[in-house]
Amino acid sequence: MNQRITFVVSCCLFLAFASCQKFKGSQTVPAYIHIDTIGVECDYYTYGANTANITDAWIYVDDQILGCYELPATFPVLKKGKHKVTVYGGICMDGIGASRGPYPFYKPVEYQGLDLEEDCIDTLNPIVTYYPIGEGVMVGWMEDFETGNALLPTSQSDTSVMRVSGSEAWHSVNSYYSGKVVLPPDSLDFTVASADELTCHTNLLGEKPLYLEMDYKTNDTIFVGIIFRENSTLVQWPMVKVVPTDTEHDVPQKWKKIYINLGKLMHEHENASYFKVYFTSDLTVPSEYGQPDYVHPHKWRYYYFDNLKVLYRQ
Repeated sequence: MNQRITFVVSCCLFLAFASCQKFKGSQTVPAYIHIDTIGVECDYYTYGANTANITDAWIYVDDQILGCYELPATFPVLKKGKHKVTVYGGICMDGIGASRGPYPFYKPVEYQGLDLEEDCIDTLNPIVTYYPIGEGVMVGWMEDFETGNALLPTSQSDTSVMRVSGSEAWHSVNSYYSGKVVLPPDSLDFTVASADELTCHTNLLGEKPLYLEMDYKTNDTIFVGIIFRENSTLVQWPMVKVVPTDTEHDVPQKWKKIYINLGKLMHEHENASYFKVYFTSDLTVPSEYGQPDYVHPHKWRYYYFDNLKVLYRQ
């Protein structure tokens, strides 16, 4: 359905575009490009696992934006002959479908001299990579639970994160362990935070991007936020409500990936001496975050985490 809607919208945009261009050229039949998915490749020892949730393709033709297309997509291009086509991997920021954009840490794929033909479909299979460290991208913090556990309980928590393997863990070539929190029925909440005090934003970021990537599965709502110290005051601020990945099973089976924009808050607190990322099941948060979507206080609650990483630009 999403593909059909995207294609219809694209055709409408094409008709409008074509009507504006009909006096500037003779082409009336478009070429087409199809993209099913956009993959990710990266060096594990630099960027961790190559998990991704690329939902959109942002397309430029000859360095001019053509549009954003929800994947999989087939879209028209009112060009023929050889042209430069650039594909950016797009995400839903904070897991919100209405908040989309190219992920600023994925390097786009360029197709030089793509030969476009009228009424023909070119199928592209782009695979993006992270920008190299030397090009200003930095890894501020990373935890994949393979060699330890850098998520520690705060004073508000009555439980901690354990490392698990086997069928419970997220698996890849280099991944065998994940983090897990279990809350028995009628238990208190958990709150865990990164052990490291991150200072990557201090006097560096300005309006530059700062993101947390996370793989997770849970049968309960959780909040992701930041703890920061500013003017000798410790502030704990919830940012994103993360809804359950699986409500059909007692123990969640489905992993998902989310990209959380930390910069939108830290840019307002550049005088903070450090910050930490935290995760909590405590739903007593300000009303603007809404009510939890799925809470069963009389059931076991499970929370799994993996491939956590904070990325920023200098």
